[in-house]
Amino acid sequence: MPEPSPSARVAVAERPTGLGRRTDAMLRGLLVMVGLYHPLLAAWMAVRLGGGLDMMVPAMAASHVLLCLLCLIEHRAGRSLHAAVTFLAGELLLLVLAYGYWGLAAQVRVQMVQLVPVLLVAAVLGSRPLAWTTAWLCGLMALGAWVDAAGALFRPDRVLHAATDLAVSAFGAVMGAWLFHHSVTGLRESLQEARQRSQELARKRDELQVEMQERERSRDQLVHAMKMDNVGRLASGIAHDFNHLLALIQGYVAKARRSEGVALQGALQGADSATRRASAVSRRLLDFSRLEPGRPQLLDAAATLVALAPTLEQVFDAGVRCEVDTGGVQRLIHFDPAQLESILLSLAVNANQAMPDGGRFTLRLQPPDPDGRLVLQLQDTGQGMSESVRARCLEPFFTTKPVGQGTGLGLSVTASLVEAAGGAVQVHSRPGDGTRIDLQFPSRPLAA
Repeated sequence: MPEPSPSARVAVAERPTGLGRRTDAMLRGLLVMVGLYHPLLAAWMAVRLGGGLDMMVPAMAASHVLLCLLCLIEHRAGRSLHAAVTFLAGELLLLVLAYGYWGLAAQVRVQMVQLVPVLLVAAVLGSRPLAWTTAWLCGLMALGAWVDAAGALFRPDRVLHAATDLAVSAFGAVMGAWLFHHSVTGLRESLQEARQRSQELARKRDELQVEMQERERSRDQLVHAMKMDNVGRLASGIAHDFNHLLALIQGYVAKARRSEGVALQGALQGADSATRRASAVSRRLLDFSRLEPGRPQLLDAAATLVALAPTLEQVFDAGVRCEVDTGGVQRLIHFDPAQLESILLSLAVNANQAMPDGGRFTLRLQPPDPDGRLVLQLQDTGQGMSESVRARCLEPFFTTKPVGQGTGLGLSVTASLVEAAGGAVQVHSRPGDGTRIDLQFPSRPLAA
């Protein structure tokens, strides 16, 4: 016997053996109820009729119980589709015996209990099984009507009575099949729509997650671009510091060449100290310019500003005085230190450009308000902004600088980062009166 192809094996392996979670539960309950109904009915008839009970009644009841047990075993083994087909075929064969033995009139009182489970299972299996089942049942009813008419020797009144029973029963079977078909079809369509809607929602969710990741990535790239812009502006000041450090190293090396003993050790120690300072300056510049995701941490606001003051002074021209005033405030903020440094440097650069003739730049900490929001205030004595410019200054890519001298991202990125930390940015400015920018951060007291 030739082996099936891989595609055929996959098709066999993927052939469904279940009807769905809810349909499986319905089928299991239906099998239990049908399996209980027939022996209970047989017992009740035995009580009523006593010794006159037809032995065909318990035999049929036992057959129904065995069929339901077999189908329950199949269902428990995970083959609910096979169980449904077995139940449908078995019930149709048992109904052939019932209608052929007792006729149609004897089945009329229990016909609904017999036909509803069969039609329901056939509707679950599909429209074609339901159509064949309905035709089969109509044929059985015709067989039962023939048995009734033949038992009465085809008397005209009994023939008419049997024909009436046949018409009513067949119409009921067809109407029940039609109702079951449309009910099951409607439920399946509703379930399919619900699944499609769920898949659409899942797709939208995935697209939203991708969009959020792209926005975060774009924001990180903007922050890095702002850092690199600030690095370029700081380069001249850092080069000035390096010249001083290199001059110190050269002086100590020259002194070492002329010295011996203790004086030589002192000169070498001084050169080593100057080298370490130069290394710290370069490391700080590299750390600042590195592209890394934000890492918020608890920062001492006052200590952070004091440490940043020397770097800020490198940004301003000789005619601008830079002042840092912590105001004795001792509060902690939750923010990324590299991003805070980038924000302050960017705002300092803007302030320096707004004071071409010199002026004063003040970086001040205001005491927290009753809600615990700490205000970091940056103020300059520059040219200021008109109301129309101030209203749009936080918009991305909005700038009043000439082409090539500004990207319009400094204030917008600042606002985005501060708002992401739960804070807010307020800009106050008037032409000729300078500009004041308030950065508000949630804060907590500094531990003793």
